Amino acid sequence: MDENLTINTVGDFTNPYQQTYPDTCAIKSQQLIMNDFGIPVSEDQCVEYSIQHGWYSGDGSGTQCEDVGKLLVDSGIPCTQRCDANVYDLANELAQGHKVIVGVDSGELWDGGFMDWLKDFFLGDTPDHALIVAGIDMTDPDNPMVVVTDPGTGECAKAYPLDQFMDAWSDSNCYMVSTDVSAPAQTEQMISNGLVGGHLDQIAGVDYDTFTQFQDYSHQIDYTAQGAQLYDIFQNYPSMPDSYTIYDALAQYDMPPFDPNWSMQSPTYYVDPYSFDYSDLTDMDWLNSPMSDPQTDFLNDDGMDYNKQVTVDKMQDNLDFAHEHAQQCMDNGMYTAATMWENQAHDIETDINDVLNS
Repeated sequence: MDENLTINTVGDFTNPYQQTYPDTCAIKSQQLIMNDFGIPVSEDQCVEYSIQHGWYSGDGSGTQCEDVGKLLVDSGIPCTQRCDANVYDLANELAQGHKVIVGVDSGELWDGGFMDWLKDFFLGDTPDHALIVAGIDMTDPDNPMVVVTDPGTGECAKAYPLDQFMDAWSDSNCYMVSTDVSAPAQTEQMISNGLVGGHLDQIAGVDYDTFTQFQDYSHQIDYTAQGAQLYDIFQNYPSMPDSYTIYDALAQYDMPPFDPNWSMQSPTYYVDPYSFDYSDLTDMDWLNSPMSDPQTDFLNDDGMDYNKQVTVDKMQDNLDFAHEHAQQCMDNGMYTAATMWENQAHDIETDINDVLNS
């Protein structure tokens, strides 16, 4: 990792991908997706709306997994939450142009060293971050990369080795929130390219229908023990005889048989992107944030505008959290992450002074 590059981007709030507060990664991820869908909402508007609905408190605890995606749904974007996902599920969502948010252990991405292994060993899985998966790069099949948009670092196309990403993702039990439709730009691109099925025709050289069979099969096996072997089969499938089916491929590698009826056991969600009414998303009445209503402006006992006091109090909580997290990272030898949190703290202090002097 280029440490200097990473540090320079932290706290640069002119960066549209950068979260403003230490614990708003899930909110920022949703806001970026909403913007992709043409909804001109800001991070602060999303924060206030989340506070009103009990999805965010500003106390450093962030957004709970079960609440990630609720901003999207309320804004009119249908989405699906799931646990125990895997890379085949991830690839299928991306192949349909869907936007995907995952929960990860940030340290395993940002540092990914021995100290993170010790942390998991002694403390267990510790997911503490949400980000957007933008794509999977299979250019080199022997070294697949996962490309992410990370509101924590402000990087919009950061690539990580698949193994490293999976280690970080597994800490959240591979939790994933995906939109059920693609963003307007992707839908228009599908139409212009003749993708009438609403998805790519092939994924890594494997036709889409066969790929979905691999996806179903990945949930029929012990993925932890047999996932690597399944990937080898998937990787080699395009070079197998044209007459081969997934049944033949699995038999060749002495894997358990594929049950074609398994997928019927799981609910499937499908929204036709070509008939979805994107125009409804421009209606911002759902937001209706009372914090932005001038009638709610009043002074507290000290003569400070109440809304300003709420903002300062919340920012002070975030500042305390940033300092605490920086110290924890430093104590665990996670020096890059510690520096990032200290940079966050510095910019929060600047923002507090700007609010107080405004």
